[in-house]
Amino acid sequence: MKNISDMQMRFTRHAKERMEERGVTEDDVRRTVEFPDKIGRSVISPSRFIVKNVYYNTALGKKHLLMVIYEERNEGVLVVTIIDTSKIDKYY
Repeated sequence: MKNISDMQMRFTRHAKERMEERGVTEDDVRRTVEFPDKIGRSVISPSRFIVKNVYYNTALGKKHLLMVIYEERNEGVLVVTIIDTSKIDKYY
């Protein structure tokens, strides 16, 4: 993995739609990508990662898990999708 904080971050239309639906900001995604609790790498596509971060969702008043699936590319990071769930034990 490269130093993510130095890379440009772009978002697919799908990722932006999911973020809007779930009230997740670009800052939330960037923070999760830069400082994840867990990191996984795709066995099919070595440039694709899933990062996970547990955080407190103030709007809902409980802990949530934010998962970000992204690809490292020459021009930066492409966020493919995000998943925001309260089912931490199931996905963490």
